[in-house]
Amino acid sequence: MQVTAAKYSPGTGYFLSQLPWRSLLAELPSWQADGDKRENCMTSSLGLVGDLDDVDLIEDVEAAFGVRLGDDEIERCSTVGHLFELIEARLPDMPSGKSCATAMCFYRLRRALQPHSAIALKPKTSIAALETVPVRKLHEIIETECGLRPPEQIITLWGCLALLLVLALPFGLFAIGMPWWVALPSAAIGIGLYRLAPIQLPGEVEKFGDLVRIVASRSIGALAGQGARLGPKEAWQAFTDVLSDHTQLSKDEIGPETLLLAPKKVVA
Repeated sequence: MQVTAAKYSPGTGYFLSQLPWRSLLAELPSWQADGDKRENCMTSSLGLVGDLDDVDLIEDVEAAFGVRLGDDEIERCSTVGHLFELIEARLPDMPSGKSCATAMCFYRLRRALQPHSAIALKPKTSIAALETVPVRKLHEIIETECGLRPPEQIITLWGCLALLLVLALPFGLFAIGMPWWVALPSAAIGIGLYRLAPIQLPGEVEKFGDLVRIVASRSIGALAGQGARLGPKEAWQAFTDVLSDHTQLSKDEIGPETLLLAPKKVVA
């Protein structure tokens, strides 16, 4: 699908009639929603505040598709549609085969994780079938044995406390008069506890198929290089999957007009 440049005005979105992928989105099952949901997409935002959370999102998208976006391009993005247009413009130069990325990911994950499950792993199998595998180990298997990107790490309460310890313990010891060579090494204790603290899968991962879908979306560029199909439709589905990790909006609530940054409140 060829991308055509639409008239851009800072702080505003493209008009729907100018979006080259409008017809594409209308065909997606997730976009065939009622009018209220579409209107919500047009007025919502991902809720990013610009305190490096936007940088984290861009890096996640780049890693998923295996591309590099220019700073000047990113600066012109104010909506999800703007950002997707940059990805779509690179599709002709990206490898693309005929296989389904999700199917490729399913067989690869099942081959690596089946030895850790007492029951056969199917798309509808509860993720509890892998409860004997620590999430850190699960991430390691997905990354090293499968060569794919695991889901985003969700830090547990213990992990948050360990991270707080990394910051607070050195300053606390220094404040009570301990020498720096005692205070600074204490940070290493906090870092060690943080690395040992358990992590958890995203709440939306309830079945093995959910895990497969997320990993496939986060690895879409790598899978395309190995024969997976990557057209505008597949790109949009993977793109919104990745974005949903960075917002409270569900995947179905993210549309082209969704703002990247939360609107700033005007103080009277």
